[in-house]
Amino acid sequence: MRSNIGKWALGLAILLLCLTAQALNPAVRLEDLNHARWTEKNGAPSEIGSMAQTPDGWLWLGTPDGLYRFDGIRFERYPLKLNRVQTLRALDNGDLLISFKPDGLLILHADGKVTGITPPPRQLGAVESMDVDRDGAIWALTFQGLHRYRHGKWQTIATGVEWADHVQSVLVDQYGRVWAANRRHLYHYDPERDSMVRVEGEGMQGGLLQSPDGRLWISGADDRVRPVPVPSSPRTLPREPNFNQAEARSVGQFDRDGNLWAILCPKGVCRLNRVGELAGRALDPARHASERLDQPWQLTGLVTTGVLEDREGNIWVATRSGLDRFRENKLVTTRISALNGEYSVARGADGRLWLAEWGTRDIWTIGADGLAVRDPHRKGTSLTNDRDGALLIAGARDIERIHEGRSTRIPLPTVAGKPADLTVLGVQDDGKVLWMASFQTGLMGWVDGQWLPRDRFPLPPRFYMSAVAGPGQLWLSNNDGSLTFSDNGQLKRYDIALVGQESGLFPGPQMVVSGEHGVAVMRNGTFELLGPRDEEALRNVSGMAITPDGDRWLNGARGLVRVRRADWEAALRQPSAPLVYELLDALEGYPGRAVLSNRQPSIYNMGNGLLWLRTSGGMVRLDTTALRPNLVKPVVRLLRVTTDKQAYPAQASLLLPPDSRSFNIQYTAPGLRKPEGIRFQYILEGGDTQWQDAGTRRAAYYTNIGPGRYLFKVRAVNEDGIGGEVEAALRLEVAPRMMQTWWFYLGCVAAAALALFALYQYRLKRATAAIARQLQVRMDERERIARALHDTFLQSVHALMLRAGAVLERLPQGSEARGQLEAILGDADRAMNEGRDQVQQLRNGHDLEQRLHQAGSALAALHPPTAFGIAAEGLPRPLSPPVQEELCAIAVEALRNAFQHANAAHVTVRIAYNDDALRLTVADDGRGLDPEEVRERHKERHFGLVGMSERARYVGAAIEVSTAPGQGTVIALSVDAALCYG
Repeated sequence: MRSNIGKWALGLAILLLCLTAQALNPAVRLEDLNHARWTEKNGAPSEIGSMAQTPDGWLWLGTPDGLYRFDGIRFERYPLKLNRVQTLRALDNGDLLISFKPDGLLILHADGKVTGITPPPRQLGAVESMDVDRDGAIWALTFQGLHRYRHGKWQTIATGVEWADHVQSVLVDQYGRVWAANRRHLYHYDPERDSMVRVEGEGMQGGLLQSPDGRLWISGADDRVRPVPVPSSPRTLPREPNFNQAEARSVGQFDRDGNLWAILCPKGVCRLNRVGELAGRALDPARHASERLDQPWQLTGLVTTGVLEDREGNIWVATRSGLDRFRENKLVTTRISALNGEYSVARGADGRLWLAEWGTRDIWTIGADGLAVRDPHRKGTSLTNDRDGALLIAGARDIERIHEGRSTRIPLPTVAGKPADLTVLGVQDDGKVLWMASFQTGLMGWVDGQWLPRDRFPLPPRFYMSAVAGPGQLWLSNNDGSLTFSDNGQLKRYDIALVGQESGLFPGPQMVVSGEHGVAVMRNGTFELLGPRDEEALRNVSGMAITPDGDRWLNGARGLVRVRRADWEAALRQPSAPLVYELLDALEGYPGRAVLSNRQPSIYNMGNGLLWLRTSGGMVRLDTTALRPNLVKPVVRLLRVTTDKQAYPAQASLLLPPDSRSFNIQYTAPGLRKPEGIRFQYILEGGDTQWQDAGTRRAAYYTNIGPGRYLFKVRAVNEDGIGGEVEAALRLEVAPRMMQTWWFYLGCVAAAALALFALYQYRLKRATAAIARQLQVRMDERERIARALHDTFLQSVHALMLRAGAVLERLPQGSEARGQLEAILGDADRAMNEGRDQVQQLRNGHDLEQRLHQAGSALAALHPPTAFGIAAEGLPRPLSPPVQEELCAIAVEALRNAFQHANAAHVTVRIAYNDDALRLTVADDGRGLDPEEVRERHKERHFGLVGMSERARYVGAAIEVSTAPGQGTVIALSVDAALCYG
């Protein structure tokens, strides 16, 4: 399974992790711990018989109804082929050993795979206890005895009737020694003899457990817990770092501070503080428990089945009815048996906190132990500290001043000249005047040994709250949105309406005021809110303190707010930006909210990092120097992907069916100390452009996601901002519907191309047909003209010639008249031949090659430097006369331009009779055409190229002119075969 070196390396890493986790302070009473409970009403299973925590943080629960896992928020039943779980054992490689009733043994691997193990030989009943040694062998106890599973085979190490009992325990210690116990005896394994050796001594039977120093303990038949005598070792090692997480112990557990949490003592659970540090002493939990929880309202059930300490230092107690968790709160409440809990508070020079209870006028002190003690010799209603730090206690007739161990008294003013008991509402020393207010006298000031009435001082007509800034300096709020600064009689007003009704005035490095809308700080003579208006945690702050590290602590509507020094300074630079803070609320033991009733500060700074808070739930203590972050890094686990139709396990790679446009991805990070404080961020690469802040939500929701491949990643930080080492990732593919596949898109493109091609062909045929009809109209017209010429003009000329021939025959030979008439008849015959040629041309057109050869030769004769050539390719075919005429005209115009303007050495005509089209090219090697020259010739009304284009368009021919200055010109004509071949 794993080498010794690997196991010790991993063990060392876990040990370092455990050393950073907080244990439960035994000085904190059980009733002051954060106690959470889960029953079936909260989703927890009942009859939890076993517990274990794997290194990824999951808390596993074995019940008769199956295996459950818990991430701190939600219980989830884990599906297995077997259900009735008997025992759980977590291994440091992430595996979980599970035994079942009546038999069965499985290994649930960290990746979710399950491996079955054949049962031990002649097994009768379930495996009651199991462990794994350094070589990876499984040691299992059944009613038949002790068995070892190694190399795929079981071996029985010990057997006998004494093992036929449910009280069984097997343990592999930090030295690799194997211990096994039942109700009668304790044994250890001798590898040389390959057998078990009995350990003698009183109480050497029952359940095994270990204290943090590595000592082995056993719970005997008399329910006492005794250390086990073990062989000497060259060096003393502490217990395995994951010992307490590997499995719950049915007799109890020593936590990492050596406190013994024992069960059934005689009922419920009890704690014996620091007893793991005692040497060689038998412990009796029922008699020696420091504290116990043995009442029905204190646990989910008084029949407890096991205790486990998790990797974050929480203690878990399983009962028949549910599950209980205990962890230390950062805030500790001090209980005072007072009448109404309305206090005036001040700090004593001896480090004690002094309180005056309004209803009874009792005086209480709280020392370093956090216990409140009533002073039977003093009474008072109001406390404060004067300019020298002395404690002032306002009673009914005088103010007692306690300074450096000495007590003096200042008499209170008389009423109507007679001594009277006063109800003092408050006292305050500004360094020059000692102020006192009572129901009977109103506000008065003690100056130079006498009390002066309010009208002797330059004060605002009314004020609601006050705070001392310096000698003779007071900040006075008026409950009307204004604040007055009284500087030795000089008054200056400020606007603080932005905070609403004020709840606190806090002079210091910056003047800070608070109220129903938040906290404001003075900048450049005006007050500005820190963060957004009505931020709930910053509302109605009634106390503020600055600890030596520069952090600010604000006592407000939601609890205690901590603003670290750097965050405070950043807020001063940009007050409108959100204020970064940490909130200690009810989840950390804060009871209620900050008090506002007596308008006195609700935080008292003892100067050594110790803060006292006045809350609606009583006095609360916070030792800021003892705050340690939870350094256990969260391990994110992906759970499932849920679509509208089905849920899928979140494996390493997942293919969703077509049309999965909307889905959610559920994830978690098992954290058992404060799971409500774990925060998540996630991103869907291919869908999101940046990380999404999910807060404490444990699901990511997506809609309108198209088909494709995506990568989902999620990360987490715990309640103290400690991030996990790795991000959980899931490769996700949404399969396309048929209409979203690439081949469907390709088919659509091909179909569209075919449709466009068909449309093109259709339009081409239509255009070709239209041109053909136009050409046919021209041809019909030419034939009509040819018939008309033949039937009228030529016939008339022929008739005239016959009549002239008849006249000629009557004229004498050699006569001048006969000679003239013969010449006329010769001209008429030639005219007839020309007419017949014209009729033939109208019907059949010119011979294209011959016509171009004649035109080119004639032009070459006129331009001797330019040579002319003509070539034909393919089998010559008869052409439609209209097309033939237009092509001749275009080509002749091209030849004329080439000979006259190109200054070419060669002009060539090429005729290609192709099956699909006739192609005619006129090329020269002259100076080419300049576009600017073409535009100028257009302006001069030279339209040769325009005319050629018009002629080509008329017969459906495509014309292309290729030219460049100095590179000659090529004019290419192409006519579809259907248009040109007659």
